[in-house]
Amino acid sequence: MNYENILQAFHLMWDNFPEPVMVTQKSREIVAVNKKAAELGLKVGVKCSSIGKPENHKGCQCNKAIETGEPISCTYDGPFGKAYGYWLPISEKPEWVVHFGVGSNFEYEKISR
Repeated sequence: MNYENILQAFHLMWDNFPEPVMVTQKSREIVAVNKKAAELGLKVGVKCSSIGKPENHKGCQCNKAIETGEPISCTYDGPFGKAYGYWLPISEKPEWVVHFGVGSNFEYEKISR
């Protein structure tokens, strides 16, 4: 799978996810963002570690996910209570991960169906 195919697959899978999602590489440079991330001002080419406060990145598991080739998750205190962060390695591009959190933008329990 080439670079363009990976990015196309990312957008097909993640563009409508209600939380910001990005593909980052080991250097922390953002390679792709979904629609929600773009709405929040995240941009391709920026280092994700430069976004927000430095202390927000102290639990980053990007390197561990890349080194092990296994998905990594963590739990943290978000603005609405417990939130979850994920780093998912991309097997076709081992130095890249899909990174996102759940529970950081809104309270899921309050979403009506």
